[in-house]
Amino acid sequence: MQRREVLKKTALFIGSIAIAPELLAKALAAPSPALSRLPADRLALLAEMADTILPDTDTPGAKAAKVQDYIAVVVEACFPPDKRPLFWNGLEAAEKQCVAMNGKSFADCSTAERTAFFQKLEAEQRDGDAFWRQLKALTLNGYFTSEIGATQALNYDPIPGGWVPDMKIDDNTKAWTPVF
Repeated sequence: MQRREVLKKTALFIGSIAIAPELLAKALAAPSPALSRLPADRLALLAEMADTILPDTDTPGAKAAKVQDYIAVVVEACFPPDKRPLFWNGLEAAEKQCVAMNGKSFADCSTAERTAFFQKLEAEQRDGDAFWRQLKALTLNGYFTSEIGATQALNYDPIPGGWVPDMKIDDNTKAWTPVF
């Protein structure tokens, strides 16, 4: 169970004294409304795109960290109402662009085709509000704040200690936090 889930369920449990047991059970069992509103194929497309940005290596990738769910919830719950359709329309436009470029859906493309497509998006979409930039930022943020990203990709330290000024760092040393 994710830390966010535990906190949510604990808060609901503590505040449930005045709530009828049936309502409490429904609240604890209900998935995020943002996830239930989105079509499964859009979440699958987000999962493939995020996993292309952060694939499995010696640590699990974005798909294993369920970054697509994070992105969907952030877009639906945190983006201003006028910006939400821009992101989802950008996702649809990117899929159509991929089909036009490769003759097939993004999910059906090879790793090389996906990389070439993302390089094309990178060159075309220089604006900070562009879909590509938002997708990359949300993927990185979602991954490195997930349990997998924080504990396996980063050097997780639940209780930070003192500063070690002469710590040896080599190419295999993990970062403490991501730099955004």
